[in-house]
Amino acid sequence: MKHSLQRAVLIGAAAFVVAPQLMAHGLIQDPPSRNWFCGAITKPDEIANGTAKYPECKTAFDTNMTGSYNFMSVLTHTKGRAEVTPLPENVCGFNAETFNKGATPWDTPMQWPTNKVTAGRKEFTWNIAWGPHFSDTQEFRYYITKPGFQWSPTKALTWADFEDQPFCTLTYDDTKPNGNPDVVPDKGTVLFHTFCQLPARTGRHVVYGEWGRNYFTYERFHSCVDVEYEGSSGKPPTAVIGFKPDVTEVTGATTVVLDGSGSKGKGLTYAWSLNPNDLKSAKIVNADQAKAKLVLTEPQVNENLQISLLVKNAAGLTDTESRTLLHKPTGGSKWTDLGPLTTTPVTLHANDSVNVRTVLTTGTDNYVPNPALVLTEANSSATQWPLALGKAVNATDSGLQIGVVNAKGAIKPIADATANRMYAEKGSKIASAFLQVTISNKIVATYTVTSDWGQGYCASIKVSNNDSVPVQWKATLKINGTVSNAWNLVWSQAGDTMTIEGVAPNNILQPGANYTDGGFCANK
Repeated sequence: MKHSLQRAVLIGAAAFVVAPQLMAHGLIQDPPSRNWFCGAITKPDEIANGTAKYPECKTAFDTNMTGSYNFMSVLTHTKGRAEVTPLPENVCGFNAETFNKGATPWDTPMQWPTNKVTAGRKEFTWNIAWGPHFSDTQEFRYYITKPGFQWSPTKALTWADFEDQPFCTLTYDDTKPNGNPDVVPDKGTVLFHTFCQLPARTGRHVVYGEWGRNYFTYERFHSCVDVEYEGSSGKPPTAVIGFKPDVTEVTGATTVVLDGSGSKGKGLTYAWSLNPNDLKSAKIVNADQAKAKLVLTEPQVNENLQISLLVKNAAGLTDTESRTLLHKPTGGSKWTDLGPLTTTPVTLHANDSVNVRTVLTTGTDNYVPNPALVLTEANSSATQWPLALGKAVNATDSGLQIGVVNAKGAIKPIADATANRMYAEKGSKIASAFLQVTISNKIVATYTVTSDWGQGYCASIKVSNNDSVPVQWKATLKINGTVSNAWNLVWSQAGDTMTIEGVAPNNILQPGANYTDGGFCANK
């Protein structure tokens, strides 16, 4: 007898302009949010190799190195702070579903990079390049910490730190894109520019923002911006990106000059970044200069690149800007690289299921294959399930392919934990794709009868944690008879279902661990 609890998770996926990602669509880019500073601009691997623009991000990344690549995946299916009761424990991540409803790296207490601001009309720009959901966007909401807020790098934010009401609520209707002058959709660069009156404050504060979609999904994205008020800080800078040559697409091996010298402000410093940043065919040289170079070698397929520039003036005020560029192979290709299927080797289990969520340029979500592929013992290892999923996806007519591009330009999946990538076919309208994994056996409980006397029996219980994280365990068992007593666990019974859970300190199971000290007796 056994029982499994099911849980949907998303691991290491890809997006149309960014490499290792989960399910997700956007975040506050300007002024830079925590996950823009530490995720979009600075990547975990840059900490390790010493090239990080913001080395302080290491503290956040250390809490969840793999998850830190998913900087635009902080989402829920809720109506956000205005309606959720009780409020989740974590503020910036709002107990994001893609982080198992726990803390995200951006909830970490640490010395976060800040943005110098002044009270008054302020622009907040959302980058939604990873899922262009303009059509079903409903609103934006912004909250700020109270006037007496005391910043601490060692204390996590709480809702008590923030005002109860948003200082800015903006609605949007894509059928009337110019209906609200304070919400400006920029579909060419896949940005939303929103404008609010930032309340007066002194010292250091935090702005918590939400971008909410409508009743089709009620997806909501969450982001925190750390700000520091300076009454004499003056006018913020303006980031301006120029390309030389001024193009929106290039072919083959070439170099594009990235020119930020047109940016406005005094004493400017520059930080260029590229998404995705894992492509062998693209890199930025002199990323801390006003003029940098995007060096491109021959790609195998089409690649959508997003180039971003963050400028900071002498007073510490910042601004960011982004532009996109299509990089095409000389011989042409009908395929566009969406990024790696996963960047982390993950061993799954029999009865887990896998598929890919695609987001179309219209904002529609599809799943491939549908229904999802259910794994077996034979294909659940870290190298085999990507191969099995690739074969299943490639057998559909979805316009999505998974694999490695061979010498003939064909995409073939291989038995490898991280080498397979996702590709969209020309005309498919697929903007981004995200790996979805449903874990069927997070906690598995079984029992074995140790003695049977006809009118009753006793049994030992085994509880296994097949998750990749520690779990405070609770499970149910389908049993025969009525429980008369049990030991070393908390239990209850309803019909033929026995609910069991651990007793501290034996209620926490580490990944791969088993609990075998409990048992029960029952009358038949």
